[in-house]
Amino acid sequence: MHDQTIKILEKQREDLVVRVLKKHEEMEASRSFTERILAGISELFLLLDQDFKVIQANREFLQRTGCSLNAGLGLILEDLVDPDKAEAIRRAFAKGEFKEFEANLRTVQGAILPVKMRGSTHVHPNGLVLHMLICSDCSEFYELMGRMQEGQKQLIHSSRLASLGEMAAGVGHELTQPLNAILLFARNCLKALDSPGDHSLMLKENLEIIIDRVNKASSIISTMRSFGRKVEEDQAPLELNEIIRKILSFIDSQLRLSEISLDLQLATEPCVVLAVEVRMEQVFLNLVQNAIQAMGRVDTPRLTITSKIKNCLNLKTMQSEPYVVVTVTDNGEGIADDLQKKIFDPFFTTREVGTGMGLGLSIVERIIRGFSGYIEVESIPGKGACFSVSIPQYRAATTAADQGRLQGGGSL
Repeated sequence: MHDQTIKILEKQREDLVVRVLKKHEEMEASRSFTERILAGISELFLLLDQDFKVIQANREFLQRTGCSLNAGLGLILEDLVDPDKAEAIRRAFAKGEFKEFEANLRTVQGAILPVKMRGSTHVHPNGLVLHMLICSDCSEFYELMGRMQEGQKQLIHSSRLASLGEMAAGVGHELTQPLNAILLFARNCLKALDSPGDHSLMLKENLEIIIDRVNKASSIISTMRSFGRKVEEDQAPLELNEIIRKILSFIDSQLRLSEISLDLQLATEPCVVLAVEVRMEQVFLNLVQNAIQAMGRVDTPRLTITSKIKNCLNLKTMQSEPYVVVTVTDNGEGIADDLQKKIFDPFFTTREVGTGMGLGLSIVERIIRGFSGYIEVESIPGKGACFSVSIPQYRAATTAADQGRLQGGGSL
């Protein structure tokens, strides 16, 4: 009886060992299968427990971040992203409304890895809560976007320099006047010094005129430098009426040489938008120069520029909102109906071969769209064209001092 009992116990022990070994093999096979799946995922994979401690990660994540999941080195969500972003991710998981997040993963080396995160929560039948995060590496995308933006800035800068070249004749004429005056009155001073008598009053008047003419020439050169500088990306509230006046002051000699009469109808209220000053200068400089060229064969050329605040449909919000609307109208040769749909296409131009690259209106349209605005054209062939620029009005709370400057026409 004793031997039989021992045999039964031995048999049970063997069966138990076999079951344990089989279970271990199944677990090892399952773990190996899971690791092979995770290794095949090109994105960064993270598995977190209910306390947002990392319990599993794929090889791609470990290689890109340099992190380790060795025992005793608990890695939590706050070790990977900024505290504010970590809190937002926790709240999203808690609400069960996890949307795509943009975040910067911190690597062991201290570098930043921009990613887009997608997450989901899984609850095991035994109550275990697991959070899964899949992160897509966006570093190459952002690098590409950076190169594209730099290329766009270079293109806009080149267009501005081309515009300066087209105005060279007018600017040369404008500089000739103060230089001739400086030469004339300087010679008068020399003659007075060689002549007997007291000429101090005349010398003083001549020197004051010379100083005034030098300031005039310096102002022209300073304006040219501002138009030739590189594009900056900082957006700020801008008073478009002041931008327009600055443009017209700069090309005043062009208008006079072309005998163009100007009808300026700017709004009395501030026309403030959130934009980049250099880019808005480029927009209106381009539109005005196009109008001047379009009136080259007109006997009585007339340029009309207006500004106003008008409620327009915001295509993003589908609501009526206040926009600043600026129109540039000429009575030139106009644009044919079949060409009006093409004028904003890159490299499209109606100029003669060799006189332009056709990038002006394409750049203008891209700049305006970048500030959530849009541009429209109306034209009757032979009777001129009207370009309308609409940009959302900037309505942020301003101080009393700011309001005073705006009402007074000062630039922000």
